[in-house]
Amino acid sequence: MSLEKIQQLEYISDYNKLVEVHRENEEAYDLLRKYPNEFRLKIYNYTNSIKKAKIDSILSEKELFYILRNIIVYDRFTKRFLFIKEQEHKQYDSLTKYIEKMDNFEDIERYLDRIIDEDGYIKPDASLELKNIKVNITRLKNKSDQVLKNIIRSNVKKLTEAIITKRNDRDVILVKPEHKNDFGGIIHDESASGNTFYVEPRENVEINNEIGILRRKEKEEILRILKEATEIIKSRANELTNSLWNFSQVEFIFSKMNFCANKGFNKQNIVENQEIILKKAYNPLIDANNVVKNDVIMDNSGNSLIITGPNTGGKTVILKTVGLCIYLSHLGFYIPALEESTVGFFEHLFVDIGDEQSIENNLSTFSSHMTNIISILENTNSKTVVLLDELCSGTDPSEGAVLSIALLDKFKTLRATLLCTTHYPEIKNYCFESEYYKNSSMEFDFEKLKPTYRFIIGLPGKSNAINISAKLGLDKKVIEKATTLLEENTKENNLFIDKLSENIREYDYKLEYINKTVKEIDEIKNTLSENLEKYNEYKESLYNELSIELNKEIDKKKEKILEIYKQFKNNTGIRQHEVNDILHSMDNSKNNIKLQKQLVDKPQFNNSEIQVGDDVLVLGYNQRATVLGINSNILQIKMGSMKLNIKKKEVRKIDSEPEEVTRYVSTSNVSSKKVGIEINVIGKNTEEAIREIEDYMDKVILQGYDTFTIIHGLGSGILRKNIAEYLKNNRYVESFRSGGQNEGGLGATIVDMK
Repeated sequence: MSLEKIQQLEYISDYNKLVEVHRENEEAYDLLRKYPNEFRLKIYNYTNSIKKAKIDSILSEKELFYILRNIIVYDRFTKRFLFIKEQEHKQYDSLTKYIEKMDNFEDIERYLDRIIDEDGYIKPDASLELKNIKVNITRLKNKSDQVLKNIIRSNVKKLTEAIITKRNDRDVILVKPEHKNDFGGIIHDESASGNTFYVEPRENVEINNEIGILRRKEKEEILRILKEATEIIKSRANELTNSLWNFSQVEFIFSKMNFCANKGFNKQNIVENQEIILKKAYNPLIDANNVVKNDVIMDNSGNSLIITGPNTGGKTVILKTVGLCIYLSHLGFYIPALEESTVGFFEHLFVDIGDEQSIENNLSTFSSHMTNIISILENTNSKTVVLLDELCSGTDPSEGAVLSIALLDKFKTLRATLLCTTHYPEIKNYCFESEYYKNSSMEFDFEKLKPTYRFIIGLPGKSNAINISAKLGLDKKVIEKATTLLEENTKENNLFIDKLSENIREYDYKLEYINKTVKEIDEIKNTLSENLEKYNEYKESLYNELSIELNKEIDKKKEKILEIYKQFKNNTGIRQHEVNDILHSMDNSKNNIKLQKQLVDKPQFNNSEIQVGDDVLVLGYNQRATVLGINSNILQIKMGSMKLNIKKKEVRKIDSEPEEVTRYVSTSNVSSKKVGIEINVIGKNTEEAIREIEDYMDKVILQGYDTFTIIHGLGSGILRKNIAEYLKNNRYVESFRSGGQNEGGLGATIVDMK
């Protein structure tokens, strides 16, 4: 369904709608980031099935199965989503508006689950009548098999082969031609060679007739069940259609964000004004190992850009990259650029790229481009972004240059945000004098004689034809002659461009140095903040420890005073209430602090920098763990068999094994009870079995088991196959195998954990 929705997407030209779509994206992306394996929402489009039910056309088993699968997904997602909202105390308003419109189908789910099996067929016990028919068919088939086996045993010499097979859905035996009439009954067929006749013996005809009658009754009963189920679906048709639409919206949002995450696209800022700030933007269709990422800044307030320079330098790629980022944003996607990028709101995006010559319509390159530009001008306003490749190319250069300048003036009057490529040198001078347009170009490496594809704003491009020819070895006299013939103002412009290029490179170097320095300062700031936090935690811990020791001393003194009082009670004039007053005053002198940590003994924690391979104590679990990797303030640790990402402040480095470790109060709601090393899922369908295995594996991981056994029985083999498929895709499973002779054989699966 998401594919259909993507194919039908249209450019969003309403700002409020655009903001709402990206708010939905942000919520879904946040959930995908926090719970990466929980939101793979596969649903089926049962719209046609609902239409059939409305006109009393009986639904098939598969159609009912698809409706059931959707209802189960609705229910599970809704419950999980509401639990996350409550747990995080976060509203997720944009997604909630769809979930709140979902209907409850618990009654339909129970009914369909009772009659449809996990493979999408009517269950044998879907009704009492169907169950009885199935039992009788089985009984008669067993009787038929026994009769035929007895006949085969008694007449082996009359048979071409001692087996039972089927013809016309009837059980038959393979008889030699000369004995075809010895068994009575019915001859159903003969082999192509004429050496075998397929005979249904007389004794078996009546049994097969009874089975045939029961088969017809079975089909009639299944048809009755399907008709009954169709009536139930019809009674809730509107609710099912409504829920499908709302949930398909949720599924679509998650699909978009899954796509963006897989492509490495990042969230952009959406603003109402007409500006574009792309940081490290790139074209995702270019190989990731070769693509050059560039910054692009433009708006309709003096930062429209004109790109000049030689061919094959990457001008058109920049044009397409900017267009792609704007278009993706207005379709409701993230973009191939850094997260701090901004894409403003544009009602229209107009593009003229490529050569649209037409023999049929007698259009030249220039005519086709001009036809597009005329259409663009008729629809352009201040909320329009226009991308033009090779403006006014395909005509006389002198006319093309002045026409280009006139068109640029027109777009300026309309306050359109413009990105344009051109070869006309006159436009470079025009941009230098303009307050609306800026020159830009693609950098060229003169040493290697090839473009770097690096985009530079503020610097016009040069054709570099004379310099490149000189590098390639053209005769010096020819180079000197060409240089002499070059117009004087062109020479001055080239000198100015060279100087400007040098200044830009110096600016970029200084900017890179400043950014590096700011990054170092931020790191120092973060380190100081972490050290301050650690200091406060240590101070609190030390204060709590001293308070406990002081209170212990007071308790000891109380006991000592009571002992002294008991010894001298009969020999002194001290009264009981006086001693009680003393003890009470000592109690009042205790430190009445609310201890957040229960300290048994001084912990052997080290506040020095944590390194890969260090042992740490995970405070939330009171468990020892090993550091596998470090990314800024996030640690990847291994705790038992489980790998986690956790913040540095949530652990403490352990220098050596302490005799008594600090005991922290854990808020984990995971049961600490020991679990067995096997789980029995015999008699359950795939959904129930997988759910139980998932819950069981959570406990196995926390207990640190290396292996456990799943007992699923033999049966038809479907459950075993589906469990194997689940284990194959589970990231915590190292390997699995069928049980050995003393381990349950094919009825059990042995799982080894990572």
